[in-house]
Amino acid sequence: MKILCLFVRHGTEQYPEALAQLDHWYARHGLLEQRTLWIIDNALSPEQTPVQLAPRTLLHAGDNQAWEFSAWARALREASAESETYDLVHFVTSAFNTLYTEYLKHFHREMLTYTLAKHACLGHIDSYPQPVQLGAATSQSWIRTCFFFMPWKAAVALAPWAAHPDTIRFFIAPTTRKFRADAPLSSEYQANITAWLEGQDMGGHTWHSPVRDGPQENARFQSKALAILNEHSLALTLRAAQIRLIDFCWLHSLQATPLAAMPDPLPELDQLKIRRKILGIPE
Repeated sequence: MKILCLFVRHGTEQYPEALAQLDHWYARHGLLEQRTLWIIDNALSPEQTPVQLAPRTLLHAGDNQAWEFSAWARALREASAESETYDLVHFVTSAFNTLYTEYLKHFHREMLTYTLAKHACLGHIDSYPQPVQLGAATSQSWIRTCFFFMPWKAAVALAPWAAHPDTIRFFIAPTTRKFRADAPLSSEYQANITAWLEGQDMGGHTWHSPVRDGPQENARFQSKALAILNEHSLALTLRAAQIRLIDFCWLHSLQATPLAAMPDPLPELDQLKIRRKILGIPE
């Protein structure tokens, strides 16, 4: 199986060990020889040409307009223009080994075969206690976009990767954290985003760098909020393309089942019920 790994970073000051940690994860699962690695650096000039760093390892300039989402969109355009094709694409950001990381242990390589066979997206599914409204859609769960797999053919055909390229539609001014009255997301969703970014506990976790007061911090709040909205919107795009979402822990729990006898993916919230049971998390 051939894997194209699209690893997005913004320089090396933050998460300096992330690439080594990713290599270690691949080596632990015996997948290094099957991987082609594109390091996509959003801190580089967009005009910089790719640089070969090692066999099957290239450094590419990214597109930081919508953080990792615009970087992946550019990388997929470039990859699809080449003669090389792959079985799966692995989408990773340099923050993959932060916050909740148990999903990194809920993996065995046969899960990739299942993901390809089911035309699915494999990752860690996050959820809110209740559904939220984003645009015309009501949704409660999404794939955490710091670490997930998709079939190559599905990935290069998927659009949009960045559903929301800027913050104008959501906030009343560039340096405020106040949402517009006509912002296309429910008040509950606005409250969830604000609570998370201000460092309140959300499902037993808090964000590692809470947003404080001040114009610069409010601009950072907007950028992070936009990334949250693009992350959730990607799940909406996947569902619209009939690409089912699979949770690492749920699929890992079926490792004793032969591939031919594996069931279709359960609805996302049912997968999460099983995950909570496995992890001993109360309903």
